[in-house]
Formats: sequence, C-alpha cells, structure tokens
Amino acid sequence: MLKGTAYLLITIISSVVFPQNVMATNGMNMIGYGAISSGMGGADLALVDNVTAMNINPAGLASCCGPQISVGDTIMQPRNHHQDHHSNDTQADKQSFHLPLLAWAQPVDNSPFILGLGFFGQGGMGVNYGALRTPFSDTEDKETDELSSCISYAKITPTVAWHSQDQRLKIGASFNLGYVNAEMSLFPHTSLFIDTNNDGKISETGEIAFFGMEMTDARAFASALRLGFQYQIGDLTIGGAYLSRTKLKFDHGKTQLNYSAIGLGTVRYHTELDGLDWPQQAGLGFSYQINQSFKFVLDVDWINWSSSMKNIKFTLNNPNNSHATEHIVVSYPMKWDDQWVLAIGAEYSITDYCKIRLGYNHGNNPIPKDNLLPYFPAIVKDHITIGTGLSWQQWQLDFALEWALKNSIDSSNTLYSEHGFKEEISQFTSHIMLSYFL
Repeated sequence: MLKGTAYLLITIISSVVFPQNVMATNGMNMIGYGAISSGMGGADLALVDNVTAMNINPAGLASCCGPQISVGDTIMQPRNHHQDHHSNDTQADKQSFHLPLLAWAQPVDNSPFILGLGFFGQGGMGVNYGALRTPFSDTEDKETDELSSCISYAKITPTVAWHSQDQRLKIGASFNLGYVNAEMSLFPHTSLFIDTNNDGKISETGEIAFFGMEMTDARAFASALRLGFQYQIGDLTIGGAYLSRTKLKFDHGKTQLNYSAIGLGTVRYHTELDGLDWPQQAGLGFSYQINQSFKFVLDVDWINWSSSMKNIKFTLNNPNNSHATEHIVVSYPMKWDDQWVLAIGAEYSITDYCKIRLGYNHGNNPIPKDNLLPYFPAIVKDHITIGTGLSWQQWQLDFALEWALKNSIDSSNTLYSEHGFKEEISQFTSHIMLSYFL
C-alpha cells in the first residue's frame, strides 16, 4: 500500500545511510593513521616503520627490530554548513569523533618474521542539524526538524611481515576484520500527505507525500586483505600496498517511519542495507633520505569508489502495523568517481630525540554534484599537516595537527531539493601516539 508514497523517503535514505568514513577526508578514508603518518600528509607507504604499518603498508612492520607497543587517539572536529532555498543557512552542531588505536609488534626469535596485532578506529562520521526547515515546506511554514547521521567503524588487523637478510626487501600481509554501526534520522517528526487526485488513494503519482524516519543499530561485519612491500636502493625506498574490496551487508537495523499524516502513527521496520562496499585501493610511494637529517616522501593512491559506491539497496521488512506495506525494496544509484590522491611530506631531525614533520594531501572529490546530499558531504580535497616526534630512552611521543581546507559545492540533486543547495565543509583533526619499545 505505501510503497509508492515511501519512495521519496527510501531513495534518500538509501543514498546516505552509510557514509562510512566521513567525516573522513579522502572520500570515506582518513589521509593517514597514527601521528607519524598524519604529520606527513599521509605520505607513508615507503616510510612507515612502526606498528601503524598494519593499517597502512604491512611490510613496514618488518622494520620493528624489537617488541613494540603503541597507543593513540585521533580527534576529528568537522564543521559543516548547509544553505538552500528553504531559508536554511545554518551550521551543523559541533561534534568531536575519537578514533583510537592500540597496536603491538613482536619479532620472532632467530627468524626474519615479525608478527603484529592492532586495533584501529578506521573511521567515524557524523553530521547533526538539529533544526532544518524541510525541503517540502513552503515560505509560510516555519516548522523545523532534525537531520543527522552517525557512523562508527572499528577493526583488528592480525599481521605478518618478513625482511630479507640485508633488510633491503620487506613484504607483509594483514587481515582486516571490522565492525561497522550506522544510525541516522531524516526529519523524523515530519509526516506529509496531500492527495492531489482527491481519490483517497496512495500511489507513486497523484500525491505529495513524505514520511520522516529514524534508523538505529544497522550493523555490518567487514573483512579484507592488505598486502605491501618496501624495497631500499641506497637512500631511496620504494613502497606499495594493495587493499582488497570489502563486502558489507548491514542487518539488524531498526527503522521507524512516521505515518501520522495517514493515521497509522509510527510504524517500525527491520532494516537491511547492501550494495555499499569499502573500495579496493592501491598505492605507490617513495621515500628519499636527502641527508642525515632530512627525509622527503611522496605517495600516489588510487581508490576504486566507482565499483564500491555504485548502487545500494535499502530494504524494510515486517512492520508492526498490518495496514502498512510489509516489504519495501528500493535501489539508488550513487555513481561515485574513482579518486586519485597525491600526498607529499617531509621529516627533519633537529636532534636524535626530536623530529618535525610537514605534509600536504590532495584528492579529487569523488562525489558527483548531482549525487551530493546534505547528510553526506564527503567533499574535502586539500589538507595541510604538521607534526613532531619526541623520544627518550624506550619511549616515543608523536603529535600531529591536520587541517582539511574549506571546500564547497553547489549541488543540483533534485532528490533533496528541486532548487538545489550548497554544502560547505572544513575539518580540524589532532593526533597523538605514545610508543614503548620493549
């Protein structure tokens, strides 16, 4: 009965309900993991030589000459701004997202192998507009409602690495096991039905309808394989890594649809979401030791969003109200573009115990403006970073600061607003990591 009237709602939901890594920064990916990598703009494939290699280039783990343990945190503070023709010109509520890491490495005695195990906050995303005017309100209507999304993604990375006898060649592999949780709300207190045909029937045409929603507890388990190498030629090190595509199927979600406008109240559905995967990724990097104190690094990465963010399917099942449709399935085309990322970094050793780092990261925006939506503005392109490392005895403390520079896009996506809208985003991220060498 309600399949037609829920069409607008479901297509919007299915396009935004899982913005995995954003507020990440290269699409849905962080530019780097750990304070060392992030301080150099994420240029790390040939450089990484610590436990964070498990989530970057596992070959770098082979540089851990002794047992090592690191603990750290990343704090992401996005700033979102939305503007449209419905009198919205507003900043999203301020939020902070924590992405912790805990990683351990242990060389195998009398062997060229190194084992590692890490826990990483792979990504976190959230945007919350507490009071937006809905895109179907007229100029006299001052009612506002909530628009929000929240994603968390954590994973563990059992890893093995190997180095040649002369330490020039290193290879590694890590198995990524992840857990993802997604929640969102789309004007949950709003319910609208106008029967333009005056026939009392609900269909895909002949009415203006919108039923607000709120979804919680959608979950998915993720697995992927990451492979990498590093090879040293004099003062030059070449590194590369490949991450396989991660299939994701979300279930156990709970969705409430607000059918108050047609007298059904709130109807609860079980929720499934699939067709939305984490992309395969490949990169090549170079690290050059210019002199004893100065090191320069460069990475080029390819992220295959066009295959993983192509079409998604959103399914609602088993409502508690028998008058509502029991099964709703809608597919929505995302049509993301592949992304190329260039990262450049430098590290300068002031003393044997103090290093400073600088970096720059640029990636093209993978979201076509026709597919952009306010709850998923993953449109950042440019980042600048700075960091430092301090060491004494068996301890090392690393800091990094990261600025995602402001970027804005005028979207022509009529799915949200027939008059278009504008999204603007910037972000400040801080990283800290403490390491102990046993």
